[in-house]
Amino acid sequence: MKKRITALFLASVMVFQTGCSATVAMDENGKVTVDGVPIEELAEQFGVLGGDKQEEQADEDGQEVSPEEDETAKKARGGKPWIDSDIKSNISEDLKTDPKDDFHLYANKEWLLDNEIPEGYYDWSHYTERGLEVKKQCMELLKDESIEGHDAKLLRTYNSLILDWDTRGKLGVSEIEDTYKRLLGIESIDDVNDLYEEKEMLNKIDTFFGYEATTGFNDPDLYVIGIYTPALLLDDSAEYKDRTEYGDMLYGFGKDAFVYMAKRMGMPEDDAVKCYEDAIDFEAKLAEGIYTTKETKQDDYISKINNEMTYEDLTDHCKNFPIGRILDIDGYSYDGSYLVIRPDYFNLLDDLYTDENIDGIKACLIVNYLLGYKGSIDKDSYDHSNEIRNKYFGTSGSLPDDEMAYNRVNGALPTSMQKVFISKYGSKEDKQKMEDLCREVIDTYREMLEENDWISDEARETVIKKLDNMTIHAAYPDKFRDTSNIDIEGCSLIEAQRRLREYEKEYNRSLIGKKIDKEMWAENFDILSCNAFYDWTQNTINMIIGMMGEPFYSNDMSTEELYASIGAFWVGHEISHAFDSNGAQFDENGNLRNWWTGEDEEEFKKRVRKMDDYLDGIIAFGDEHFIGTNIDTEMVADMTGLQCALRMASKVEGFDYDKFFKKYAQMNGCLGVYSEELSTLKQDEHPLEYARTNVPVQQFEEFYETYDVKEGDNMYLAPQDRLIIW
Repeated sequence: MKKRITALFLASVMVFQTGCSATVAMDENGKVTVDGVPIEELAEQFGVLGGDKQEEQADEDGQEVSPEEDETAKKARGGKPWIDSDIKSNISEDLKTDPKDDFHLYANKEWLLDNEIPEGYYDWSHYTERGLEVKKQCMELLKDESIEGHDAKLLRTYNSLILDWDTRGKLGVSEIEDTYKRLLGIESIDDVNDLYEEKEMLNKIDTFFGYEATTGFNDPDLYVIGIYTPALLLDDSAEYKDRTEYGDMLYGFGKDAFVYMAKRMGMPEDDAVKCYEDAIDFEAKLAEGIYTTKETKQDDYISKINNEMTYEDLTDHCKNFPIGRILDIDGYSYDGSYLVIRPDYFNLLDDLYTDENIDGIKACLIVNYLLGYKGSIDKDSYDHSNEIRNKYFGTSGSLPDDEMAYNRVNGALPTSMQKVFISKYGSKEDKQKMEDLCREVIDTYREMLEENDWISDEARETVIKKLDNMTIHAAYPDKFRDTSNIDIEGCSLIEAQRRLREYEKEYNRSLIGKKIDKEMWAENFDILSCNAFYDWTQNTINMIIGMMGEPFYSNDMSTEELYASIGAFWVGHEISHAFDSNGAQFDENGNLRNWWTGEDEEEFKKRVRKMDDYLDGIIAFGDEHFIGTNIDTEMVADMTGLQCALRMASKVEGFDYDKFFKKYAQMNGCLGVYSEELSTLKQDEHPLEYARTNVPVQQFEEFYETYDVKEGDNMYLAPQDRLIIW
């Protein structure tokens, strides 16, 4: 991945793609969004992973580190060599910079001082700059009445509904009252079962599990039905046993948001507080059967969640909970495979689904229902959601209305938005150039792998076969799904949302048991985001149109800039994911098959453990250390991408390494609020941005020669301590 994604609601969901950049913000509902898409809508596509401190992981991994070895490692890495310059208050005009001491700060100081985090954002970076450029183009398209066609009209209609504060204000909570009252009237499990018997209700209320047509691991070309554990109010199931500072933020935000909405519905404040706490208490019981973010970071996670079973096997897990009826009524029962992320969760859910727990079950249903509307009812709810977001997460203000509306439009109608954008801004010339650049990087990877001195001939042959079989997707696909049957004319915003949810579900149902259409390769990804990703199950690298702009890509970039960006930062990074601890579990066709030999795998893990030890010793900010096992796959990708680009550079006469390294560092320029830094450190697979510059560059001799880095400098790492993986 290229950019961290705030870890909310995704820890229990399978990762089918390794994406690399995202713009994280809050929408007017107070919900976290990734590139404008509500995080819940991405929950079945991405896994945001996290973990705890390395000391605990070392015990579980069975890796013994002697005191002597640990002390040697500490001397090599030096504790706190760099400040967290992602936090603007840590830097000032008079702060001296030196490439030998903190290269990231040296290359980015001017940008960091000249920029601020805009209102409504958690962070500001070149990713968000590029993302905002695309947004502005899209917002202009939303206003352009001259653009004809169903998709353009659909986008304008939905945009108008979002911006019509007057109508939304007049309707208020009227459209959600009936469902709320029915939830409020629950007195027994039979009452809940009655609600689950109504198909329309299944699109409105929590079912304590998720389900969708999705590609499997054993046959990545076939759609099966994925069965997921639910999202939790506190994100990570570990938070219910040992609440962290970030967990406190989530708890406070959710509580205040719910109490506001409950009072809008007429619930006394004391009752609302109790309802929220009852929901948390019941989720604590469910959390016992949900993987922690730490567990999702382990190498065996994919094998653990690869549980295919029949409908009969799945429903046998539940005698009380009506999982079979829910799937039947909603059109998700069939005679094929169900990919069940954690079967024992459903044994636990079944045990808890009793009248003895009805207060907690009822509370969860009410809390999740009302929180789904916490910022979308009217202007007052929108403003209040922003206020409590700012209170708990350290952000400020709110997004401009037109940007807020675009985020929601793109989140609800991504295919229509992409088709309209490409018709205006798509370039076959740029598409072809990106494909050619990808091939150049792949060719360089092949050279690296052929000359690798630790991998066996058997594994090398498999690795190169996977590389040669890798498919390049550049800019945008030539085929999209049909959206002609979407109709939101003449309805309110909430009714439009209901219709769009039903359209998505109908489309998803239509995929069950079918083969994937590989021409529609961007079906589950926003190609307008500033991002790129590697897909394990399809063995594809995807360099999308959203990232194809300044400062990452342009037709007039110098060779040095192009190699720093496309060579190292984007394509080189992505290809590495095919061979990391996750990618190595899939073969050249995307099938789940570990192709390592025993010795090769142990050597790879040995090198990664050395990296983890190094990262664990570095203080990120305050007293908080980096957590190597959280971020090693992304750091390996950063390093290997840089290694690839430097190999490309070695073939260019008169190559300007100073220009190259500065460009590489400048693309990592980022400012973040404290809550974002804390979330990233604890929950995300991506390192903090300043570390994504400093750690990779200090592994390569070209950096030392360019800046005359010597022993005693903060950027110095002794040759025997350097961390070359491939």
